Formats: sequence, C-alpha cells, structure tokens
Amino acid sequence: MKVILLTDVIKLGNRHEIKELKDGYANMLISRGLAELATPQTIARLSAIQEKVSKQKEQENKIFSELITKVNNKVITLKEKTNEKGHLFFAVPKKDISQAIKNITGLEIDENHIIIPKPIKEIGSHQIKIKKGDKEGECTIIVDKV
Repeated sequence: MKVILLTDVIKLGNRHEIKELKDGYANMLISRGLAELATPQTIARLSAIQEKVSKQKEQENKIFSELITKVNNKVITLKEKTNEKGHLFFAVPKKDISQAIKNITGLEIDENHIIIPKPIKEIGSHQIKIKKGDKEGECTIIVDKV
C-alpha cells in the first residue's frame, strides 16, 4: 500500500515522502495521523506542496546570499554596560547581534545562523561567522562601553 508521510517517522522516512508499506503498518500509520493514503489527488497535492516549498527555499537562499554580501567583512559596533575593568556584566546575546545586523542590512537573520566561537564578555573586537548550509560570511563585532 502506498502512503504519504505527514510527519517524519523514525527509521522510515521524512515528511512528504511516498512509501510502499505493508497494509498493516500503513493502516497503523494512517490511524495515528502520521500518514495518508497515496491517491492520485493526494499525490497531485503533494507535488504542489513540494513545488511551493522548493520556491520558498530558493527565495530564502537568495535573501541569505544578499545578507552575506552586505555583512561580509563589515564592522558592527555594539554599546554594552561594563564594569571598571572592561568586562561585560553578561555575554552579548545573539539576539543583539541579530538586531545590529538587521539595522545595517535591513534584512532579518535567524539567531541560529550566527556562530560565535566563544562568548563575547569583554570590550574589544570579536570575529563572528554567519553560516547557512554551504554559504558563509564573517564580520567583526566591536563592543564599546556605554
């Protein structure tokens, strides 16, 4: 029996894949809402969904490439509160870096794509990477006293 997986199923497959399964296992997945029967209508709907998802991913990659070109080798300055020795009261969160990048480029970046080698806890210059898939860029964060 052919089914379309509605969610990722461990050791079977990923969402939106068509699988040929034994009837009992397929019925169990269908009854639990993890799969649906693969009919010509559902297969057509699936291909439309896959096309939409691929266009969306293509658009996201284009936006991320644009972001990389705008941010690569740039210097971003952040103002943070410090003690008298120049140490920050807390590490600079990725949220603040993301907001600073948005202010410069006008494009939003997911915090998960920002890679900080070690927590930024002191004033000075720090290198960070921005990475998504095989696309990667670097920029410098300068932390100053408020």
